[in-house]
Amino acid sequence: MKSKISVILIQLVLGGCMGLLLGYYLIQIDVRMGWSIPVFIYIAIFGLISYILQIALHEAGHCIFGLFTGYRFVSYRIGSYMWVKENDKIVFRRYRLKGTAGQCLMEPPKSENQPYFLYNLGGGLVNLMLALLFFLLTLLIKDHLFYIFASMMIVMGLLSGVSNLIPMDLGVPNDGYNILCIYREPKSVHSLYQQLILSKEYAEGKRTLDLDESLLELYEGADLTNPLNTCIAANKANRLIILKKYEEAEKLLKELESLSISDIYKNSVTIDLISLLLIMDASQSEIEHYFQGKVKKTAEKNKTDVSSLLMMYGIDLLVNHDDEKALIDLKYYEDAKKNYPYQGLIKDLDEMKHLFDERNETK
Repeated sequence: MKSKISVILIQLVLGGCMGLLLGYYLIQIDVRMGWSIPVFIYIAIFGLISYILQIALHEAGHCIFGLFTGYRFVSYRIGSYMWVKENDKIVFRRYRLKGTAGQCLMEPPKSENQPYFLYNLGGGLVNLMLALLFFLLTLLIKDHLFYIFASMMIVMGLLSGVSNLIPMDLGVPNDGYNILCIYREPKSVHSLYQQLILSKEYAEGKRTLDLDESLLELYEGADLTNPLNTCIAANKANRLIILKKYEEAEKLLKELESLSISDIYKNSVTIDLISLLLIMDASQSEIEHYFQGKVKKTAEKNKTDVSSLLMMYGIDLLVNHDDEKALIDLKYYEDAKKNYPYQGLIKDLDEMKHLFDERNETK
């Protein structure tokens, strides 16, 4: 509870500071040019361009600092546009991760002392450097249109840099929070290493069963509320489901679901748990205990997340007994599969669909 209050206070202070900064530059624009419809349009257009540029350059910052410290490129995503390295080729995919505007994933070097700091710091640092650069340029370049663009780059750069470097978990842990987690629990740097290697393996098309089992094992005493550890535990649960070790998977997923973990993992874990309960032919009341509230509302609206769509197929097929609705869910699932970047995981999900169908045939 205290941590949530702290995050809210940080958000309020940060929002207030950014509001004052934006207000300052809007006043300066008014002093230089006066308000008019064209000026307003320029502010809106340059604001949008600056926002997109700062996201793109933030992720490029992770890539640059990662390469500098021995990492190798795996994937780069802005919004739902993603470029992935597959078999030494860069291919285009479509994939959106809720709560994130972009992401740069890299393969870490094999080292006893993982160089995590600059890789995590790089994105926010580039945003702050760009904000400083454009501030200096406003002192040298007197063009009015450039001043509007530079002002938006300064505001967006500071907003992106500071909001990523101040440790916060707003459903998705930011870069500063990852650094803080490793500072508090130094052993979790290995979990970051495992997480990034898993991303590389999945990008290469590997299934959960193809993975080295050591990538899914946590160190003794690992705090499962640490998002770096949560990720590994959630992946381990997926492997247990594919291995049909249902009781072990159920125990692990229910433990994770009961903890105060990041929303991004909470949602994923709950979806996996519901899918598992469908396979195990659990009671309708137990399934509905988890399939409610935010999870239900989000899943019923989501038309792009493959795991969520497959779970909805299982719900409509096995709980609601609505074959027509299940076919609609299945169509969305098949469409979402086409550009999904991790095709090995699609094979795992297809196997789960087969288990749903088998369960339906026995009823």
